[in-house]
Amino acid sequence: MGESSKAAVFRVAQAAFEGLAPLLIESGITSPEAEGLLRSVCVHEAARAQGIGRTNVSRISVKTGVDRHTVATLLRNPPSVDSALTSRRDSTSRVVDGWLSDPEYTVKGRPQELEIGDANSRGRNAWNIVRRYAPGVWPRLIIDEMIRVDYVETLPNGKLRLKRSAAPKITPKDAGREVGSQRMRDAICALYQDARQTEARRMWRTAQSVEIGEKDLPLVRKMLRDRLDSMFAWLTEELDSTRWRREGSGGETKIRVGLSGFTFEEPLPKDVGHESRRKVRRRR
Repeated sequence: MGESSKAAVFRVAQAAFEGLAPLLIESGITSPEAEGLLRSVCVHEAARAQGIGRTNVSRISVKTGVDRHTVATLLRNPPSVDSALTSRRDSTSRVVDGWLSDPEYTVKGRPQELEIGDANSRGRNAWNIVRRYAPGVWPRLIIDEMIRVDYVETLPNGKLRLKRSAAPKITPKDAGREVGSQRMRDAICALYQDARQTEARRMWRTAQSVEIGEKDLPLVRKMLRDRLDSMFAWLTEELDSTRWRREGSGGETKIRVGLSGFTFEEPLPKDVGHESRRKVRRRR
């Protein structure tokens, strides 16, 4: 791959990471967990690219930059979020079990309400019970996880109350993962092509407002939905037309061609729209 191509891939990767990072942080997924999943996906993709036959672990190691022993381990199972989530759940479960049974954190067999605490805290608090029962894990990560899965209740005074009967809320596997993965691959490929092509040949196009008042949002949503439904119904009919089906071309390479679309919304600071209009006036 030429240097310009590699630079284009890096720009697309940066854009993808910048889009994913807020979701990872909001969901309590750490960078090492995400990196572990990325490593596994890259190893399996390199193995798939080798085609049918004996898998060359050394070649995959060279292509991915992953130690060959790690490559061999990763190839035993398909890429999955389960290992990272299981590790997190195991650490959280140990903390919950300790909170329920440790005499220092219970009164008459009932778990005490705890302050969250911090790295400098002493005595009984959530921070220190995590350090006791899940050493090596950043306590705030486990505390946030217990809140997210509804193991604890945050009280008005800021303390945490353990829910003895709280059941684990494990995110179900997405039945549409393959469809979502394909759409993501399509979008990333389009961004990569745009990074290497001139402006006139861009594959990715966006139409967006300068600013929309919140009270007009339902009407705008309906307008976008209706326009997209109408446009995609017409395009689907065109792409399925018999004129694209050639007789006697059984050996010809087939190409998947299509168009994907989505709507998005993002709250804007109050002065963004006014600043945009000033820029438009200056350009005129």
